[in-house]
Amino acid sequence: MPFSPTKRKKHFRRKPREMSLQITSMIDVFTILLVFLLKSYSTEGHLVQIAEAIRLPTSTASLEVHPAVAVAFNNEALYLDGELLVDDVGPLVASDEMTIEPLRRALEERAARVREIAEKNPSVVFTGEIVLQGDREIPFRLLKKIIYTAGQAGYVNQSLAVFQEE
Repeated sequence: MPFSPTKRKKHFRRKPREMSLQITSMIDVFTILLVFLLKSYSTEGHLVQIAEAIRLPTSTASLEVHPAVAVAFNNEALYLDGELLVDDVGPLVASDEMTIEPLRRALEERAARVREIAEKNPSVVFTGEIVLQGDREIPFRLLKKIIYTAGQAGYVNQSLAVFQEE
């Protein structure tokens, strides 16, 4: 025998209500989620762009990379922040001159620009940081000249970019 609802239950049966989306609550949840993700996002470790023709040496060093002027070089060319500065380093290696003039001039211009900005904006400070990205096959003589030239241009906080051994 089938069950039949009583008259009372028929009379008080609820009509299905339309469900509405509570947009205010969802916005609150997404705002909290966004703030949490932004707070937990790590901005440590800056990306370093390495020129395609350069194979960096490996090291066990684990220091973090700081944003700085980047000088990349291999057996053929010398780049400053990704821009070609010297297209043939052969004569530079063979020369007895320790200073690489195109590099010195470019670095001094960058340093002067940063110092000029620092005069107007106290939050900017010229730190003299430079990252040297040298191919593992370059002659030491070229590396020594680049280090010397960077020091002469006021970039005394020098770092060598390497791949970290695992």
